[in-house]
Amino acid sequence: MESQDCPSTRACSIGRRSDRRVNVCIFPAGHRFSRQDRVEAQDLAGETIVDIDPQFAAHQMNFNALRFAGTEPDILVEFDCNGHEAGYVSAGLGIAITNEIIAREYAAFHLEARPVEPSALYHYVVVWQKGRTFSSALNVSLEAIIAAFSDSGSD
Repeated sequence: MESQDCPSTRACSIGRRSDRRVNVCIFPAGHRFSRQDRVEAQDLAGETIVDIDPQFAAHQMNFNALRFAGTEPDILVEFDCNGHEAGYVSAGLGIAITNEIIAREYAAFHLEARPVEPSALYHYVVVWQKGRTFSSALNVSLEAIIAAFSDSGSD
């Protein structure tokens, strides 16, 4: 698809959707969520939560659903960028909800993940300039993007 925002489509980027992903709940191995196929809003009641800033979709969908069900989430700490939740959850401070692509990177922390309902839906689009010849460095980046969206993750 061509960008509609560019004044001259001849010089504009080309893009295509590469994938879509959902939110997952991350928790320490052996947590009660380990026995579930997915985590629903009502399952979060009584859980201590470490959470990304409220401006992010992961926060809005899940915690507003919990509030709608009549339960105020027990949010221990809020942080402003992805990555911090792995440390908090690994330290046993609570559970977290994040994008499943990001959650893959937390395998080194021995955390488990399950899909969350309701979930934000993330659409990823790859965009490139028309006629652009990829450099070696750009090809490496493209391979990393493809690996991140493959079923096996970036292992």
